[in-house]
Amino acid sequence: MASSGEVTVGYWLMRGRAGPVRNLLSYCGIPFLNKNYTSLEEWFAQDKSKMNCDYPNLPYLKDGDKIITETNAILHYIPIKAGKRELLGDTDEKFIQVETALSVNHDLAFEMMKFLFGDREKFEAAKDEAFNKGRLKGILAALDKNLTDREWQTGFFSIADFTLFEMVEMIYDMDGAKLEPYPHLLAFLERFREIPEIKAHRESDKFVKLWFIPGRPCWTNAEASHK
Repeated sequence: MASSGEVTVGYWLMRGRAGPVRNLLSYCGIPFLNKNYTSLEEWFAQDKSKMNCDYPNLPYLKDGDKIITETNAILHYIPIKAGKRELLGDTDEKFIQVETALSVNHDLAFEMMKFLFGDREKFEAAKDEAFNKGRLKGILAALDKNLTDREWQTGFFSIADFTLFEMVEMIYDMDGAKLEPYPHLLAFLERFREIPEIKAHRESDKFVKLWFIPGRPCWTNAEASHK
């Protein structure tokens, strides 16, 4: 049960879509409780039907009587709650930059999911092909180029950096060699890890290390242990 002032993050016992949410809560100094679902029955047969919101889904964030679902909505809600609206872009132009970056990161995730949830027997070949040519390679090249003279994706720290970090670190864990052509993305990865609030979260018992529930995708890092 969440204590006073503490929010609850509901998601499967893995990083997935909740990884950026947990990191953002930690960065914003909002205490939270993980509600980690470990079975389909626990979510679909029990909790989902009881959620008082328009679109019951995982992840969700419960803040008192308020329930927010859908990852992007949650990522926008957290800075508003924390009084850190600059993470959303504090001008119209910057807001649009953040929304653009979020869309690019979504495209990156979509390209990754194509081979992560594809044919298990062809996983290695499909992974190599995706990184060597095609849309995934183009997105990574564009991201790396844009980080040449920037610390953060939009030029200022924003919620987009939280979603980009998850995807870059996933690639790093899965096959670090795939990031060698992108030194600026690697530097971004290290910068984000060293943010004091992020570092503290990763060293806490609230940090969920597992990328995916074993058996679902073609790859899972069940023994992820780096901090």
